[in-house]
Amino acid sequence: MTVQEISTVMRHDLKPWIFVNQNQGYTVERCVLGKDAKYNDIANWRYSELPNVLSRDKKAETYVVTTSNELQKVMDSPHSGMVFVECVMDKYDAPIDLILGGHAIAETDYGARGPQSAVNAQIPLPTRLGERNADSPADSN
Repeated sequence: MTVQEISTVMRHDLKPWIFVNQNQGYTVERCVLGKDAKYNDIANWRYSELPNVLSRDKKAETYVVTTSNELQKVMDSPHSGMVFVECVMDKYDAPIDLILGGHAIAETDYGARGPQSAVNAQIPLPTRLGERNADSPADSN
């Protein structure tokens, strides 16, 4: 979905739940190569304000959440209109399958001794399945 489509959704008085991951950049690319490369960083927008910027007439219920408890409160509350949730996440927070896929793509693209083999070039693989990376903060419930 493009940002402009939010105005279309509001114009037609649709009531979806929209979640935007605010993770400061291109997490997929951080998994492949360039974990801390500036080209993988993007400007931090105030995404939760977009619905009100894109429609003068209609209002959306907007939220910014930074923990799973805050997200759960939004999910458990009653809502009557469009719900727009900006989920602020650590820039290295990625599901294990994305990390594994990023490493596999780098291996395929560059070979075993490619640039991804440099120290700190990628989001690291967890040492055990289900374990968080040392670079990612624990969920602050």
